[in-house]
Amino acid sequence: MASDPLAALLAAAAPLCGNGTLHRARTEGGFADVAIRCRTEALREGAEAPGLPGRRITLIVLLSGLDPGPTAEDEVTVPEGRWRIVAVERDPAGSHVLVQGRPA
Repeated sequence: MASDPLAALLAAAAPLCGNGTLHRARTEGGFADVAIRCRTEALREGAEAPGLPGRRITLIVLLSGLDPGPTAEDEVTVPEGRWRIVAVERDPAGSHVLVQGRPA
């Protein structure tokens, strides 16, 4: 058993998460791909209207081994498709972030 409580929690949560790819925006343009562990929390389908996004996704992205975390300049690919990150909310304990995305 791990002596670090955060490491133990992340190890226990790992089977609940799938694989994804974080596409980090580069200052010189383009993206650098980084493997991530994540889970789709919500996938919303709706009509696009002014001020209201149509399709959107909420992901939980584990931060273990991911430094720095995702930003609003990045994109992410999961089985549901590729998404442009529009908001990132960090967990107070630092184990994960909630990522809001729209189709890329």
